[in-house]
Parts: sequence; structure tokens; C-alpha cells
Amino acid sequence: MRIARLADQIRDVIAINLTTELRDPRLANVTITHVALSSDLQIASVYFRTLRAEHNSTAVALRGAAGFFRSKLAAALDVKRVPELRFYYDVSIERIARIESLLTKIR
Repeated sequence: MRIARLADQIRDVIAINLTTELRDPRLANVTITHVALSSDLQIASVYFRTLRAEHNSTAVALRGAAGFFRSKLAAALDVKRVPELRFYYDVSIERIARIESLLTKIR
């Protein structure tokens, strides 16, 4: 339960600071979809979506801002050590669409 709550807090802090503090045009229209924490709380996998067609430049910009996000997380969270942030493009919507199209073909 603690891991899920902490993951939600990390997502919220990153999302708020993404929209209010950062002015990088590569980070316009980025949504943090979810955060998955490792069992030892040392690594946070942050999944994002963007309206831009090219999501690789967005991932590079997010990785570049990781130190900024970690400093904001250190101030906002009650943890001994702020987890390392790893950013990944969230492909779950594409996977769902593919599964639905396959199911439609089967019917």
C-alpha cells in the first residue's frame, strides 16, 4: 500500500512541476500517466504520453530535467532517499487498440 501511495505522490509532484515550472517547448502537452516503483523504492519508472508525434525528444528533455524533479520530490516527500527517475513513453493505449482490433477480426 505504501508503494502505491508513494508512486501517486511522485506522479503528482512531477506533473505539477512539469506544467508550472518548466518552460522547455519539448515538454509541452506532456501527461504523466503513471509511476511504477521498484520494491526497494530506489527506482521510479515514470510513464508519459505526449501529443507530439516525436516522443524521443520529450524523453530526452524529461531525462534532462530529472535532477530538477528529484529536488522537488526531496522537498515534497517524506523518504530517506529520493528514487532515481527513469522516463518511458507509455505505449499502453497502442497495445489496447491493437488487442481490440485483433478481437474485432476474430468476431
